[in-house]
Amino acid sequence: MTAICRQAFGLATLLLAGLNGAAAQSPEPAGSAEAAAALNGGAHLTAGAQPASVETCWADWKAKEKLEDGKNEKKNGYFVYVAHEQAAVAEPPGSRNWLVGRNAAFTYAEISARKSLAESMRSTMRSSRSAAVQMFGGSDAPPSLRPVVEQLSIVDKSRVLADKALDAEIKKFDPQWSGGTAAQQRAAIATQQLRIDQSIESRAEMFASGAFTVVQCEGPSVEDAGKYHVLTGLIWSPKLAGIAETIWNTTLTLQREAPQPPIRQQFEAIKAGNPDWLAYTMGARVFTDENGERVVVGFGVAPQTNLMPADRSRASLAAMAAIQQFVSERVVANRIGKDAYESRGMSDGSVQSFNLGTYNEAVRAQAADLQLKGAAEILSWRGEHPWSKAKMQVVAVAWSQRWAKDADAVGRAMGAAEQRMTKQGGLPRASATADEGDGGAPAAAPVRAGAAATTSDF
Repeated sequence: MTAICRQAFGLATLLLAGLNGAAAQSPEPAGSAEAAAALNGGAHLTAGAQPASVETCWADWKAKEKLEDGKNEKKNGYFVYVAHEQAAVAEPPGSRNWLVGRNAAFTYAEISARKSLAESMRSTMRSSRSAAVQMFGGSDAPPSLRPVVEQLSIVDKSRVLADKALDAEIKKFDPQWSGGTAAQQRAAIATQQLRIDQSIESRAEMFASGAFTVVQCEGPSVEDAGKYHVLTGLIWSPKLAGIAETIWNTTLTLQREAPQPPIRQQFEAIKAGNPDWLAYTMGARVFTDENGERVVVGFGVAPQTNLMPADRSRASLAAMAAIQQFVSERVVANRIGKDAYESRGMSDGSVQSFNLGTYNEAVRAQAADLQLKGAAEILSWRGEHPWSKAKMQVVAVAWSQRWAKDADAVGRAMGAAEQRMTKQGGLPRASATADEGDGGAPAAAPVRAGAAATTSDF
């Protein structure tokens, strides 16, 4: 019994040591803090080097990584897909819902970027077009009936406007009424009609395992009149898909990369170059630790309340969901555009036109259930957004294959101890409960970026 307890304690100590990532495990890299951050990514922009717009921020990152939107061919048949989207924050600065609106803009931009990835790989297209022309006689009433038509018109108007000066009152309802000749009083009649109908449908589906937001930029958009935007740059590659698979497939082992500083040291290096980086970071990122192993970090954001533990729990939930979405999210995008244009030529030479087109878009992203072993909170920050001053809570949750194995070993040892105590009557059974088993506008703001990641080894 004592040996088993020592074993469990030793495994727990090992797990905590892996989470702490002591500085002694890896020598500090040479160079500045920004150079250290560049080993694995981060927003390396100093206060005097902020881009003018989110579009410029995205272009700078692509230039640094030597990538372009779409498929990027690498050596030995290797390739990387890159996509980006952006969305405006609908809430004005100072709104109590600004942070919620900003988080919604991130979600919309990230899902749209995943849609772009799916469509670039495979889309099912369907389209149809038609044109129809109708010709009308364009004649007024026959001469023999014209007096009758004119009299009926006057009678109809007199019935509505009885006891009033006819012409003056008609002008209130019909400013074009001149009270002139009978020819002037008759309305123009359609002589021809042209109708163009076009329907285009697109459906794209992709199991986006391994896709993650590699860079996030926030600030004014030159393409949208300076409104505050959130831009997300998404990346996917076969190597990233392999990293994602290790989270659910414990039998898969990846080749180790060149060791980097411990994750917390990498965070400190990012902070040295960009003190506000946590305020601009959401979703999942992939890093390499001091052992050369991949670490998937999810960042979650929640509005501040008076209950700090609840805020941290809420942000932690969002961070773990980011890891889940990195592992097993399926994206299904449907787009339907219907263009309908109709024009009518009138007997007086004028033309009437109508735009009857519609556009519908639906993107569904759903992640499969995932048993996440070994995920642990490694960073918590409570502060305010530098631009909007919205109070926020940020939590970072990390996972690595080594931590998952340590957690699994500790769990088995603790489970065995629980079974022995239960058999010997040392652990009371929990009483069953009724719920047991239930499952089931222009922005005068600088552009800032959150944590980015280099793609040199993805």
